[in-house]
Amino acid sequence: MHILIADDDEMTRLLIGSALTRLGHTVRAVRNGHEAWEAWLTGEFPLVISDWMMPDLDGLEFCRRVRAHPAEHYTHVILLTSRSGKTSYLEAMEAGADDFITKPFEKEEFAARIQVAERILKLHANLRAANLDLERRVAERTDELARALDARSEFFSRASHELRTPMHHILGFAQLLEADPLVPRQTEAVEQILTSGQRLLALIDQMLAVSASRPAELDSLETGDAPVLTPEALAALADMLPADSAPTR
Repeated sequence: MHILIADDDEMTRLLIGSALTRLGHTVRAVRNGHEAWEAWLTGEFPLVISDWMMPDLDGLEFCRRVRAHPAEHYTHVILLTSRSGKTSYLEAMEAGADDFITKPFEKEEFAARIQVAERILKLHANLRAANLDLERRVAERTDELARALDARSEFFSRASHELRTPMHHILGFAQLLEADPLVPRQTEAVEQILTSGQRLLALIDQMLAVSASRPAELDSLETGDAPVLTPEALAALADMLPADSAPTR
């Protein structure tokens, strides 16, 4: 792991750099907060070990800048301090520090905190990879849904013509029959054809409107005088269909 060290004390930089090198890490050491900030902006350092007290730009302000910057990857910040007390730690946590190492530090404790930092950074990397994969899948599903909606719209546009045209023919022939002299039984049959045909045409119109609408548009559909497409209405529509029209599997 590539680690950035920021401390105005040369001996501290040497000690920490030597310890990190022995742990198998590569190190870049800088002398103050401004140099640390410029180095961090290169995006090379997932872990920063910074002295709390430095001239010009101290460790707390460095933490605040890191947390305020829209970086792509998470940075784990460890502050070096000789301070103690809950108030100081809470102040550092609010600034964005992840951990603390008290001066002078023990090698074993130092190594343990670096290992913790590695685990945390790995968890962040895994979480980010999972989020990116989820975003990719959502984008793919969104594209698939958009294509499916476009295909459905095209289908129902064609279905509207294929369903309505035969119904208009049936109603037209029934109106022609109605114009001729008919016996009462024939008149009743023609009226039944016209009534059932008009109802079926209204059901077809509403069914197509519901099927072709996106979910957000369903509440705004105007049905007018058309019968509501309830389960009972669908059952009535099914009863009008001949028995041999049921779809085969």
